[in-house]
Amino acid sequence: MKKILIVISLVFMFLLGLFVCYGESKNSSENNGYLQMINSFENTNSEFKFYNIKANAYIDRSLNKEEMKNICVDIISMLGLEEAQLKWIESKKKAQSQVYAQIEEKNKNISIIVANKSKNESYIIVDILENKVYKDIVDIYTVLENTLNSYCKRVDVYTCLAGEYKKKLQLYKYDDILKKILYNMNAKEIDRVEEENFMSVTAFSKAIKTDYLEYLGNKVNLNIGIRYSENEEKTMIYIATPIIKLDY
Repeated sequence: MKKILIVISLVFMFLLGLFVCYGESKNSSENNGYLQMINSFENTNSEFKFYNIKANAYIDRSLNKEEMKNICVDIISMLGLEEAQLKWIESKKKAQSQVYAQIEEKNKNISIIVANKSKNESYIIVDILENKVYKDIVDIYTVLENTLNSYCKRVDVYTCLAGEYKKKLQLYKYDDILKKILYNMNAKEIDRVEEENFMSVTAFSKAIKTDYLEYLGNKVNLNIGIRYSENEEKTMIYIATPIIKLDY
């Protein structure tokens, strides 16, 4: 009987450990606020068009060409892709100081630039555009940030989710959508720009734990844009952190 109780206790502790590990993993993905941003996007009832992640990283030394290529391969590998998929684009003018690699698929485009800025500084720029699925954005962000942090301490990541409505929305609807996003993101509006068929709002969200920017003497880490295109006869919506880094 005693042995049976010991076995039951060990099994219970093992299962408890699994639940604790799962909880920590879930919390770590929720802590940066990206899951909440996805939920807020879904609540807009727009049709998903694409997401875009732009990352800039700075290294306090110059790199040789082999190091640059290794960084590109490392980033692609950590994103779960193969080196064979990389297309190397050479620049004659910057052949010794820059490496440009790209993966271009039907639903995904990834570009990586690694370059020397000076004798004591180099930088990495990663641009990811995906137009098929968006729920993996949490994992992509985490992997990209961790990979870039392994090379340098300063990493800036800009993320944007974009959707569309296949019609023109009334101005009151813009406001309804905006209020819902701000509420879901536990965010305070900082500034607003309104024009005909266009609205852009910057805000500070307590749910987002990534970096923020200083704007008009305030912290901002959330940017919402809504724009109607007369040519395409549709309304686009963008939810980004910390700001939208796209021409829209």
